[in-house]
Amino acid sequence: MARSWKLTSQRLSDALAWRVRRLVGDQRLDRAIVRLAQAWRPHLHKPVFIGIAGSAGKTTTKELLQGVLSYRRRGLANPSSLNALPEVAKVVLRLRASHDFCIAELSEDKPGIMDAPLALLRPSVGIVTVIGNDHWSAFGSREGIARETGKLVAALPASGTAVLNADDAAVLAMAQDCAARVITYGTSPQASLRAQDVRSVWPERLQMTLTWGAERAQVRTQLCGTHLLPTVLGAIGGGLAAGLSLADCVDGIASVQAFDGRMQPVTTADGVSFIRDDFKAPLWTLDACFEFMKSAHARRKIIVIGTLSDYGAGTGASRKYADVARRALEIADLVVFVGPWAPSTLKAAPPGSQERLRAFSQVRDAAQYLMAHATAQDLVLLKGTNKQDHLQRLILARDGGVACWRDDCDRQVFCNDCPQRHQPSGHALPVTNAAVAHAPAQPSAAAAENGMAGVQVIVGLGNPEPQYANTPHNVGYELVDRLAAALGLSWSTVPDAWIARGDLAGCRVCLVKIRLTMNTTGVGLRRLSQDMGFNPGQCVLVLDDLALPIGAVKARQHGGAGGHRGLASILEAFQSDGFRRIKIGVGQAGARAKLAEYVLTPFDAPSRSVMDTALTAAIMRLSDMLAQSAAMTTGALPART
Repeated sequence: MARSWKLTSQRLSDALAWRVRRLVGDQRLDRAIVRLAQAWRPHLHKPVFIGIAGSAGKTTTKELLQGVLSYRRRGLANPSSLNALPEVAKVVLRLRASHDFCIAELSEDKPGIMDAPLALLRPSVGIVTVIGNDHWSAFGSREGIARETGKLVAALPASGTAVLNADDAAVLAMAQDCAARVITYGTSPQASLRAQDVRSVWPERLQMTLTWGAERAQVRTQLCGTHLLPTVLGAIGGGLAAGLSLADCVDGIASVQAFDGRMQPVTTADGVSFIRDDFKAPLWTLDACFEFMKSAHARRKIIVIGTLSDYGAGTGASRKYADVARRALEIADLVVFVGPWAPSTLKAAPPGSQERLRAFSQVRDAAQYLMAHATAQDLVLLKGTNKQDHLQRLILARDGGVACWRDDCDRQVFCNDCPQRHQPSGHALPVTNAAVAHAPAQPSAAAAENGMAGVQVIVGLGNPEPQYANTPHNVGYELVDRLAAALGLSWSTVPDAWIARGDLAGCRVCLVKIRLTMNTTGVGLRRLSQDMGFNPGQCVLVLDDLALPIGAVKARQHGGAGGHRGLASILEAFQSDGFRRIKIGVGQAGARAKLAEYVLTPFDAPSRSVMDTALTAAIMRLSDMLAQSAAMTTGALPART
């Protein structure tokens, strides 16, 4: 009954806040909430105020600590991962003088961000989890991140307690600037709260033996992964700092379930076990997830990776994703990437393992694939960034629990809490890339009779509707049209495409224009390849490139999609990056600001002149590419045509 009233009260509070926001605006309301909390805080003497900071594990530590303290006492904590100043102020305002504790997870996403929340909260207990590379771009170094996080410890009064991770040197060093009592935790011999015999081998949950002074206790949790050990020990340390006994802390921890999106185990009705670690995915956190999957006991292991973050300096994103793919393939039976960078991973599959790596730009296609391939007793890790990916839909789709397939909603809320998840949205494909990609890879006997052996297939990308002629997105169409005219070839119509056959640079060629929208080019090209009997290695794709200045021409042997939806659809449909490309630059100042409008707007006169020159250069570059192919076949370099 109490929980029901609490939820009802929260909903009424949220509804009132929404109405007020409409009247006064978000920023004014947030400032008012903070001022009210500042006025209310001096009247709260009984509650123990506890702050939690760190690069990872804050929310799990907070939820565990709330479970531990609630085992014997009453108090509040900020909900979910809402840790900005207004959210801290809200939990202070909801607090009553009779409460025993107040827990606030604190953000450290940029320099100076902790100053105001600490001034408001005035914690007597501070817990620091770990220092990682989250928000690297804002600080530039782990030292900068540690300095901001360490403000929590420095703000504690002499009568307070700092609870610090002894296994993280950057966290342990914070004890030097601490006037308060210090409890250290970890597996290190110097930790005052020490864990031994730590284990978490799926399907078992995290458990350990804990020593605290002369006391010794067996700890069993409902969590997955030994890397969550700091959150368990931090929560128990927080309970001890707040005055609980070790026995009460251990009993409280055992009663707390895993939390949404943080190594959360979910088993579907058809027997597939998912580990949801899909709230956020800093690159440095992958090691722990991969180690968990490596040691797990399961019929098959599947790793699904969405949008990664916090790469640090150095190697570009496409190489980072490819490196992650190689590491994942060493552990899992099947690896699936989802999102705009997914196609760049296809090059990472070693020879003979291509079938074990799949890449999809859209979550809907990945969901279809998993529906067909994940079966009972499989263990599936979901690792992504919820705001960008919403990977939870891969689970919800298995029982029809989602109809929304948008990839651009940017909501922080998980899909199971979103009231719009049952409303159909997102682009429905006539035949999805995922379905086509599962078709038989070998051409039929009838296709082998088409005489495509050794033929170079030149595919111009574009949209078939007449209104898109003379636009940046149709330069691929335009090039093959010009080439057909120059060679005196005629176009014939086949299902999904127009084709023209001839000879160029000593090679037999087949020019292709897919008669589907740009974003579904891969569907048509895959079907055409199966009907005619050609493969990616025979193809040269001609397409526009916004990253190149208008008029520039570049040849590539392979690679990712670079944000080009048509190219992405081809790579996904074939699950291969083995396509040569001729890329024609269409980038101009301001083009990306109105991307969808720009690529479908006809060229103006100056741009048209530049593109005429570029298309001529592109045909020459294409001829050189084909000549090199002919030379590799015959051993002699043919003359340019």
